[in-house]
Amino acid sequence: MISLAKYSGWYLLATGIIHNTIGLVTGWGIIAGIHADGWWNSIQTGGEMDFARSAMLWFLVLGFFWMMLGHLMQQWLNHTGRPLPAQIGWGLLANGVLVAMVLPASGAWLVIAQGLLILLGGRKSEPAR
Repeated sequence: MISLAKYSGWYLLATGIIHNTIGLVTGWGIIAGIHADGWWNSIQTGGEMDFARSAMLWFLVLGFFWMMLGHLMQQWLNHTGRPLPAQIGWGLLANGVLVAMVLPASGAWLVIAQGLLILLGGRKSEPAR
């Protein structure tokens, strides 16, 4: 049987791509406003924080972070041949549960599944003691 956990990095990288694609499609008007203001210091408008622009910025930053972390995770899996550290699985699981609690209609369920996959995949591949 093929262990799906050995592809955990690719799954998180794909989650980041999906996340940012959704952000670009749904937030295109916000991004266009940032562009129209010349990008530099464009999250504040009229001297006040524009929370829609700030939220879009952090939405996209999170997606890029997931892409980078997913790539790093896959490099670990490919080069070491060992499962990912359980802390990564627990971290993804905890974050996914928190977001799912406050925003159930979200992609948090993907993050929960990925955390569980890492945790279960690591348990199966540990040698017996």
